[in-house]
Amino acid sequence: MKKRVFFAAVLTAVCLLTACFGNLTSRESIVKVYNKHEDKFIEAAENGSFSDLEKIRGVQRVLVWDDYVNVEFGGSGFGPNTSYYGIFFSETDNLCAVDVSGPLSGLVEYGDGYRYVQPDGDNIYYVEPLGNHYFYYESHF
Repeated sequence: MKKRVFFAAVLTAVCLLTACFGNLTSRESIVKVYNKHEDKFIEAAENGSFSDLEKIRGVQRVLVWDDYVNVEFGGSGFGPNTSYYGIFFSETDNLCAVDVSGPLSGLVEYGDGYRYVQPDGDNIYYVEPLGNHYFYYESHF
């Protein structure tokens, strides 16, 4: 019995540590991944096959939608205190294509990109053009 409990505890710890290290939640680290693999991102957009992007270290999953592709890198929090980080591809350069964005009309220039801050709440959305119809994003709820 003690061996099973110990084994379960070790397995849980390994899983949690793996999830933490594979979860990129900083602009700098995500933009660095994009810059390092820019040719793969461009190729994916050109041939319309984004599945190979999931092989890039740090990418958690790739979701292809009708009007954009979401390359998820990580997130944190739970419930009303959740943050999401990633890169999305929008052929039309829609700054708010990703499903966790703020409204386009609320974006204001901020740093190298644009930011939306909910006037009567705590939601924040930041988007930054990376080039080639790709955008870095982060959303905080």
